[in-house]
Order: sequence, then structure tokens, then C-alpha cells
Amino acid sequence: MKILIIRLGSIGDVVLTTSVIAALKLSHPNANLDFLVKKEYHELLLGNPNLRRIIPFDGSRHMGLKGLLEIAGELRKEGYTHVIDLHGNLRSRVISALIPGSKILRYDKQTLRRRLLLHGFRPNTKHTLDAYLSALPPPGVRDSFKIPHNPPFPKGETLSPFFEKRGDGRFLKSEAVPTIYLSLEEEKGAASFIAQHSVSEGSTIVGLNPGARWQTKRWLEDGFIELGKMAVAELGAKVLIFGGPDEVELSERVSGGIGIDAFSVAGKTGLRETAALIKRCSVFVTNDSGPMHMATAVGTPVVAIFGPTVRGFGFSPLGKSVVVESELKCRPCTLHGSDRCPKGHFECMKKITADSVFERVKGMVRP
Repeated sequence: MKILIIRLGSIGDVVLTTSVIAALKLSHPNANLDFLVKKEYHELLLGNPNLRRIIPFDGSRHMGLKGLLEIAGELRKEGYTHVIDLHGNLRSRVISALIPGSKILRYDKQTLRRRLLLHGFRPNTKHTLDAYLSALPPPGVRDSFKIPHNPPFPKGETLSPFFEKRGDGRFLKSEAVPTIYLSLEEEKGAASFIAQHSVSEGSTIVGLNPGARWQTKRWLEDGFIELGKMAVAELGAKVLIFGGPDEVELSERVSGGIGIDAFSVAGKTGLRETAALIKRCSVFVTNDSGPMHMATAVGTPVVAIFGPTVRGFGFSPLGKSVVVESELKCRPCTLHGSDRCPKGHFECMKKITADSVFERVKGMVRP
């Protein structure tokens, strides 16, 4: 059995697929697993022991029909028995169709059900990871990995136990948490970085991720600053601010607002360095974004802040996590976020106070 998995992007989606890779290897231990992913995200999969090969998709080189024909031609030589399309967009569908002789399996994007949520309906939806797993070939995958559906979704924390050995020698996990495989050198590098900022081993470190691709998915900047000050004053914490290259100014404003016990790494680290630093955090407070899933993938407890989006869309954090949100009739208003609040009031984020988020932070740091 030779299987090609396709998920081109983005950060959170690629991280979630690591559970799919593990499930496939569990149910098909002799299968060769290859993964096609955009080159800017391929490092999220480095070190994964269940993959034979990571194939970078170059967005500039593989543009248009000519580019897709080129990458498909390379893939055809591999003789895949199965292609598992976990993206379901035009590119992935064309690539799948151009690999003859393989069985194509594609996940249900739940597009209609998710859009119905925008219009006040409450259809049953699955977590995206559960939708991914539902696309996998038998036997045994669905018996080995079970993900909680939403809605309804359990209030408060959702804990993920570790693998447990069953009587037949296989392993069972009641919630398949994604995994980023960091090397010892990468972990040592993160420890050294932390030490250089006068943070002693064993200190409480609160990670903050104030950015997000869309403006409406960002909790208030002042909220992050107030939260950071609380963490310093009441927990004696050091605060580490994360962000991408386009979030440097935001992260530095938050860091400056908190004071000398906070420092920003926004724009200074790659994806793997970011993951290693998140792993050093005692808790990670984040908007609904890719780094949220990175945190669960390195085992760091997550406090996620949801504004225009809801858990019913299927992208809520797994692992030890809690979602903070406001109950408003206008939520959800968009599938992915937007540049401005459609109603003009932005109450979904304004109603979330630093006090309410800090209570969840304390619960994670001091269970």
C-alpha cells in the first residue's frame, strides 16, 4: 500500500493532519506514506516518523495547469495505490485526478453545514480532524481514534489522555491530538533562548499570540496587555509574545505595554523555532489561528479566544484547552474572519474581559 496525502496549507490545517498520519500508520503499519504540502509549511512535518517522504509544493513553480501537470507527472511515477485529499480545493482535485490507478479518498468539508451556522441554524458538525479521519481507508481507523463532535461541545476543558495499550497490543487514544516532532537540538535551542532573556528554568511562562490573519479574529490589544500584567503580578510569570513577520509592531506594542517581564519573538523565529518556544510556555493564550493548533501539537495548555468564529466550524483546539467566547446572536458572522465587524460594534471581542481570560489561565497553570 502506497498512500499520498494532500494538504497544501495552512498552518493549523497541516498541524491537524499529523493525527491523520498517525492514524493511518496505526491501522496500516506496512503502508508507505508520502505528504504533499506547500513548501512554506513543510517544516511542520519534519521529523515525523510515520512519513516516508515530504513533497514540497512550490506555489510559484507549480502555478497554473502547466505547473500542476508538472507536479502530477512527478507523483505518477510513485505508483500510489491511494490518494487522500484533505484539502478539497481546485488544485488538490486536479492533482488527484492526474494520478491514474489510485483510489481517491476525499474528506467532507461540511461546507453547507458550516454556512448554515452563519444563518442561525445549528446542524450537527464534526471537528475538522474527525472529518479528516472519516475519509481514511478501512480497517480500524475509526475504532482507534475518536474525536468529540461539536456542537454540542463540552463546556470548559477538554483533556486528551495519552495512548493506552489494549489487550490486542494496539493502541487506543480517545482524542487524537496532533503532534509536531521537535529534535533535541531544537528543544535545547529554545531553552537557551529563554535563558538569554533571564528566565530561569521552572519559571512560569505565559505565551501570548495577539495576532490573527483577519482583524475581527483578534482580541483587543489592551486586553492582551492587561492580561500580561496580571500574569506578571499574580503568577510571577514571564510573558512571551508570538507573531508572524507582519505582526511585529503589534507584538512589540503588547510587549512594551506589559513591561520588562515581557519580550516579543514575533518575526524572529521560523515555524519550528516557534513551536519549540511555545513548548516552553506554561500556558498559551491565543486567538483562533494556526499557532493555537501548534500549541496543542507540542503539549502546551491552550486558552483560545473566539470572536466571530465558533467551535461548530470544527477548528477548536484539542489537547488540554478551553475556549473563551461571548454568547451573542450575531455569532458566528463569518467562516474565517473579516477586516471589520459587520455590525460595527465588535461586541464578540469587547465583551471578553482580561479578568475572565486570566481566570482560565490560572486554571491551566495551577490545575
